[in-house]
Amino acid sequence: MKATLNCLPCIVRQGVDAVTRATDEPELRRAAMSAAFEALSRAQLDETPMALGGAVHEVIAEVTGCPDPWEEVKRESNREGLALYEELTATVAEADDPLLTAAKIAIAGNIMDFGALATFDVEATVQEALAGDFAIGDFEDFRPRLATAKNILYIADNAGEIVFDRVFIEQMGGVAVTIALKSSPFINDAMLADARQVGLDRTARLVTVAPGATSGETFDKAWEQADIIIAKGQGNYEVFSEAEGPVFFLLLAKCPVIAAHIGVNLRDMIFQSQAGRRGDR
Repeated sequence: MKATLNCLPCIVRQGVDAVTRATDEPELRRAAMSAAFEALSRAQLDETPMALGGAVHEVIAEVTGCPDPWEEVKRESNREGLALYEELTATVAEADDPLLTAAKIAIAGNIMDFGALATFDVEATVQEALAGDFAIGDFEDFRPRLATAKNILYIADNAGEIVFDRVFIEQMGGVAVTIALKSSPFINDAMLADARQVGLDRTARLVTVAPGATSGETFDKAWEQADIIIAKGQGNYEVFSEAEGPVFFLLLAKCPVIAAHIGVNLRDMIFQSQAGRRGDR
C-alpha cells in the first residue's frame, strides 16, 4: 500500500510525539523536528506509510540520542495486557466458538496503537469486538486451513497487543507458530523484549524483521515454510498488502486512509485473506 498526502500530517504528529518523549530540551526538540521535516521533504509517495514514518523516526533518534522514545510505554502496555490475560482466556474458554472469540480478541488488541491514536479504551474495545462481527470476514476460510496447517508465521504489531495475539495463538492447537517482531524500535511496535515479557517465547519461535521490511534471513525462511501467514495490524497491512502468499490480514481500522483502501468504516474489524482481497479465491 502506497502512502497518500493524508498520511503526512499523521507522520508529523508521530514525530512530535516521539520528540516530546525523547527529550525535555526545547532546542533539541526543535532541531529534531527540523531534521524530521527535512527527511519528510525528501520522501516519495510511492513508498509505504511505514517507510516514510521510519525515515522520520530514524533522524529523530539520531538527533535526540534516544533510540526508543516509547520504551517505557511499551513495557506499560505489556503490563496492561497481561493484567487482562486471565480474564480474556476465561472468556475464550466459556465461548461457544473459542477460536472465533480468540480471533476477535486479537483484533480488539490492535487498538493499542500509539502510531494511530493518542488514547484508547482497551476493555471497551474488547467488549465491542465480542459483540460485533467482522466488516470483512474470511474467518471461515481460515478455519479449515488451520486444521491442516503445520507452520504459521504470525507477524506481530504492537506491544501490549501481543498479549491478545497470545490468546489467539493458544487456540491454534499443535501447529508450530513463528512470531515475527521488529528488530529495531518503531513507535510502540513489539520487539523481542516485549514478546519475552508477555511469555510469547514459551508458546512460539521468535524471529525479527526490520520495520517496513518484507524480508530478512530468518523471516524469509519462516515465510517460505508457512502454511498460513497472519499479518497483524495496520502497519503490516501497509507493508504486505501486495505480498504473495497465504496471508490473512487481522486489524482494527483506525486510520481513514487504510479504511478507505480496504473499503470499510473506522473501527471496523477486518479478518481478510489476501486471496479474498484480490478476488481470486
